[in-house]
Amino acid sequence: MNYITALEQAITRLEARGVNDETEAQASLRLACLAFDDSPSVPAQQWALLGFELLTALADLYPDPAPISIAALSPSITSTSTQQALIRLASALATGYDRASAQPELPTQRRFAYAATAARLNAAVRGLV
Repeated sequence: MNYITALEQAITRLEARGVNDETEAQASLRLACLAFDDSPSVPAQQWALLGFELLTALADLYPDPAPISIAALSPSITSTSTQQALIRLASALATGYDRASAQPELPTQRRFAYAATAARLNAAVRGLV
């Protein structure tokens, strides 16, 4: 599958359903992180910050990773289309985590973790737009 297509599908699902499905949210974070895995360098410090925040969110929210396999061609963080799709995905994740942080049925610690992740992702995205 084309990486941009995979990003677009993840964005569509996140916009429709939020982050209620933990496995799907985790897969979206992993998909976003792929753009930073194979890139020898990032185009600017702001992109390095986004990559760091995505990796931090993945480690903080999902310390016991689900067995997820992602089959997509190697992306390039220097591609404009990849950058635009990553910004949209990070924004969709931030919105989903922000909404999830307001769900009273979730444990307080999880809601706080969601709120913090949303704030960090939003800040990183603001540095890019």
